[in-house]
Amino acid sequence: MKKSPIFLIIYLLFFCDLLYAKEIKVHSLRELAAYTSQSNNVIILAPGVYQMQEYLTDEVIKSVVPDEVGRYAMINFSGNNNVFDFSGVTIEVDTKLLSVFKARVSEFYVSGNNVHIKGLTVIDLGNHPTYKGGHSFTVAGDDAKIEKVTLNMNGSFPYGYGDLLGKGKGALVSLKKHSGMCVEGLNDTIIDCSIYSKAYGHCFFVQGGRNVLFENCYAEGVTRTTNEMLSEVSGPAFDVNFKSVYKDYDGENKIPSGYTKSLNECGFRMYGKGGVKGLRTGAVTAINCVAKNTRIGFAFADVNGEVLIKNCKTEGCEAGYNVTGVKVENSRGDVVNGPLLYVNKGKVSDIELELLPTESRSKVHALACIAGDNHKITLRSWRNMARGQLLPIKIGATRPPATNGFSPFGEANTSNIILTNLTRMPVELNSKSRFCKLMSNGKVQDFGYNNKVNE
Repeated sequence: MKKSPIFLIIYLLFFCDLLYAKEIKVHSLRELAAYTSQSNNVIILAPGVYQMQEYLTDEVIKSVVPDEVGRYAMINFSGNNNVFDFSGVTIEVDTKLLSVFKARVSEFYVSGNNVHIKGLTVIDLGNHPTYKGGHSFTVAGDDAKIEKVTLNMNGSFPYGYGDLLGKGKGALVSLKKHSGMCVEGLNDTIIDCSIYSKAYGHCFFVQGGRNVLFENCYAEGVTRTTNEMLSEVSGPAFDVNFKSVYKDYDGENKIPSGYTKSLNECGFRMYGKGGVKGLRTGAVTAINCVAKNTRIGFAFADVNGEVLIKNCKTEGCEAGYNVTGVKVENSRGDVVNGPLLYVNKGKVSDIELELLPTESRSKVHALACIAGDNHKITLRSWRNMARGQLLPIKIGATRPPATNGFSPFGEANTSNIILTNLTRMPVELNSKSRFCKLMSNGKVQDFGYNNKVNE
């Protein structure tokens, strides 16, 4: 990811400030909090396990002021040009604390600029849901570096059904989300960070961030079969007679058997805009990142800047890559619980993916769905390893609502796709496809117009 001259100047100034920064060692969260609003310091918290509840007293809670969009922070790093070294530190957060502000909450909030946080492990204890949703970690300041931070997340309701009971308007059960790390600033870098989520919400996501880099990051959720859900004799799904907000292939709003759902949202996600200033999201890069068992591995789109996914991997996701106007290089994924790829209408995508040979454990209806115009896509078998189960690459097909695996695909006018298929999987061009060019080592069915196929 290219850095602008302005960024380099800011970085040099930041580096110069650090040469004169004071190194301060602290031994409690209360001592730590005394320096989070100051600037030009290097703060080292002594290794050990700390309890958030010992710091977040009633007095502290009453003193917290929300940000411009009504979010409260347990600990807010509001100073500038600081380094916080948490090497060997674990902070445990009783999830009962997620509701003490009776509003949206962030456990850790970086609002200052040029803040470097490294080495922190966070563990949510219990499974008390948030009051109105929130984040484990919010990065709203500019030029932040978040390094070697691990989040172990709990605290949402309902949990155990993914998005099947809905969210927002029309939800069958009122949802209280708990997401992972939200990035909102300019030139923020997230390196060597991991999220293990047992809460409904995104892992890493960008809202209004510009020139954001994720490198060597790992997002892992939990999956569950619909058969397990249907075997319940109590709980939120049972209470609504196992209805779903999504229609199945029979046109019914119910949870069908035979599928596997992620209990989380996306591993890596981009929104069109957001943050305290409501800015449009800009360029985002993900390098050497992995998403496992999430609803979508990488849900990225070019909103207002180049988007690159490079050397990344998805495993066990309901959808591996769901992209619009994105470049994907030397990446891979499986189709264990859902399609490897959705390419959407809009800006042109350039995709290079390898198919892992792992067989599907539940119902999956496609390897990929490709819609829109002028996309260039190459799909290969990983290490040339064959996969026994045949799943079609569908050209002219669109993703189902929320990429839900048991909902039918749609159709859209699709033209001038250049597809190189080296997976041995079949290709289907529907009646909406035209002027596409294919080279395939798998069987091709062409129901479109003026498509050119070389098998």
